[in-house]
Amino acid sequence: MRSHMTRFLAPLLAAAALLGGTAAYSQERDILSEVLDRGTLRIAIQGAQPPYSVIKPNGEPEGYEIDMGKMIAEALGVEPVWVRVDAAGRVTALQTGKADITIANFTANFVRSQVISFTDPYMVVGMVFFTQADRDDIQSVDDLNTSSMKVGFGRGSTQETLVPAAAPETTISRFAGMADTMEALDSGRIDASALDNIGTSGILAASPGKYKVLPGRFSREDISLGLPKGDHEWWRLLNIWVRDFNLSGKNDALYAKWFKAERPSVFEAW
Repeated sequence: MRSHMTRFLAPLLAAAALLGGTAAYSQERDILSEVLDRGTLRIAIQGAQPPYSVIKPNGEPEGYEIDMGKMIAEALGVEPVWVRVDAAGRVTALQTGKADITIANFTANFVRSQVISFTDPYMVVGMVFFTQADRDDIQSVDDLNTSSMKVGFGRGSTQETLVPAAAPETTISRFAGMADTMEALDSGRIDASALDNIGTSGILAASPGKYKVLPGRFSREDISLGLPKGDHEWWRLLNIWVRDFNLSGKNDALYAKWFKAERPSVFEAW
């Protein structure tokens, strides 16, 4: 009987040890204490996606997500410090300890969630394609679905998987970020770009009549705060902040300020 029970319990004991080790690992960092002791909250941003975030001529950032970062820092009683990254750096900055949070039009997905953590979403968006307004030869995504057409986007963005799914025959061009992508579009090196509908609306508003959005929306993406993996209390605290931000009307007011529109509910059917 003892031998039978030992064989039965061994896997359970091993699993318990593993979970114990995982729990111990999750407590290795206390990011809240680090932030409070330092007196600063290091926030990874992109800074080239109006109205999410842009860098002004004086070097200071501004935008919807910049105001969010300031609000979180104020709630914690610390000062925000901006860490500018490209699309791929949104993950790397958290993994390497260069940032405490990422607020950068950041989609929570399965692949990223294996190496970092995400809060609940503060916005839900969908991918669209856009091109120059005078491109009469491009009226739909079907027109892009050929190897002679080039679609560009930021390296490491969700467009890496979404664009091939929507237009599998198109030729893909990857860039360091949205600024480089837009330069390529304006210079004719690519035929179109793909971005979420909210970010695209900011581009269109900044240059009226210059671009057009093609029909259709090709994803549902939950835009969330990115956090280093392994500190449950840090995640819990920031998740509560996001919940309050969504339900209190603060997000609605901030969205209206920067996007000049009513914020779509994160809970509505998509």
